[in-house]
Amino acid sequence: MFDRIDEYFYSKSKKEFIYTILLFIILVAFIIYYFIYPIAQQYNKKQESQFHSLTTKLNNLKITNNVLQARINLLNKKIKQQTLELATLSKKKMFYNELANLLDFAEFDQYKWAKLVKDTVNDAKAKGMLVTNVENKIYDVNIINNNKQTNKLPKIIKRMDIGIELEGKYKNFIYYLYNYENRKELIRVKEMKITSPSTFYVKFSVYGYDR
Repeated sequence: MFDRIDEYFYSKSKKEFIYTILLFIILVAFIIYYFIYPIAQQYNKKQESQFHSLTTKLNNLKITNNVLQARINLLNKKIKQQTLELATLSKKKMFYNELANLLDFAEFDQYKWAKLVKDTVNDAKAKGMLVTNVENKIYDVNIINNNKQTNKLPKIIKRMDIGIELEGKYKNFIYYLYNYENRKELIRVKEMKITSPSTFYVKFSVYGYDR
C-alpha cells in the first residue's frame, strides 16, 4: 500500500504533490468540521448539561440536608425539653399520689386505725423488739383551722394515741422509732421513755379528719 503511494507521488511534480497534500488536509478538515466536531460538540454539551444538572441536584441535596438537620436539631431540643417536663410531671404525679394516699390514711376510719395499731406491733417485732404491752385510745377533738388562706382544709375530729411497752436493744428501739415516724407524715411520736437499758415506752399520736 505504501509502495503504491510512493509510486503515485514519485510520478507527480512538486506542485501537484503540494496540491494533493492541501486537498487531503482540506478533506480531513471538512470531515472533522462537518462530522466529527458536531458529534464532539454535542457530546461536550451533553456532558456540561449533566454536570450542571448534577451540580444543581447536589446543591439542592445540601439545602435539603441543612433543612433536615435543622429540623433534627429542633426535634432533639423538643425531645430534651419534653423529657425534662416528663420527669417533672412524674415527680408531681408521685407527690400527688403520696399526698392522696396520705389523706386517705388520715381520714378517720376505725378499721384503718385498728390495722395501724397492729402494724406498730408487727414493726416493733420486725426490728427485733419484744412487745410487752399495747394500749390505744381514741379521743374526740375539735381542731378548726383558723388560717384564712387555708380555711378550706378539713376539720380534725379524732385523735388516737398508741402506747407500746418494749424490751430489747437500744439501737433496735431507735431504728424502730426512726423508721416508723418517717413512714407516714401524720404519725408523731408524742412521748418516749427509757425505763431501763433494755425496756422502753413510746406513745404515737395520729389525727383523723372529716371529709
